[in-house]
Amino acid sequence: MGTDGASVMVGHKSGVVKRIAEETNKPYLKGIHCSAHRLELAYKDGIKTVNVHQKCELLLLNLYLFYKYSPLNRANLKAAFESLGKPPLIPTRMGGTRWLPHTKRALHKVMEGQDGIRLHLEQMQQNPSKESSCKAKGFLKLLNDRSVQYWLHLMTDVIACLSKVSEAIQEKSSSVADIFNELDIAKTVLNKYKTRVWRRTGWKVD
Repeated sequence: MGTDGASVMVGHKSGVVKRIAEETNKPYLKGIHCSAHRLELAYKDGIKTVNVHQKCELLLLNLYLFYKYSPLNRANLKAAFESLGKPPLIPTRMGGTRWLPHTKRALHKVMEGQDGIRLHLEQMQQNPSKESSCKAKGFLKLLNDRSVQYWLHLMTDVIACLSKVSEAIQEKSSSVADIFNELDIAKTVLNKYKTRVWRRTGWKVD
C-alpha cells in the first residue's frame, strides 16, 4: 500500500496500514513510502541550504499570488502580452499533488513569459503611490539579479529531468525498467551540473 511515509500511515502499532491489515485480515499488507514523494523530499533536502534557491522559490510563489488574487493584475498582464504579440502566460503555483511536475510548469510560465511579466511590472511602477508598485519594483529587482536568473535556468533544467522520473513513477503503465532508465538519465544530468555549478559559481550543491 503506497503512502506518504507519515507515522500516522505506517506506524507499527496503530498506523492506517496496520489497521487496514487487521480489519481486512490481510497480515501480509505492507506500507510503501511513495517513491514520487520521496523524490520530492530528496530534492528539497538537497537545495535547502542554497540561499539563491530560496530567493527563486519565493519569487515564483509571490508572482503566483500577485496575479492569482488580483483580477486587475491578471487583466493588465494579459494586455502586456497582447501588446508584445505573444500568448499570455500567467504564473502558476509550484506545489500540488504531482510535486515536481507542478514546479516544472510554474518555472516554464515565468521563464517563457518573462517579457510580458517584466513589461507589466515596469508599467506598474509608474504609479509609485500604490502598494502594488512597491511589490512590482521588488519582483523586477529579483528578475534582474544575475544570480537569480542563472539559478532559475539551472532549476528549469534540473527539474525537467527530475520531473520525468516523477512522472514515470506515477504513470500506471510504467515498468521498473522505465523508471530505472529515467533515474539513470537524471543521475547523469545532475552529476554534470554539479560539476559545472561548483566551477562557475562556487555554490556547493550536494
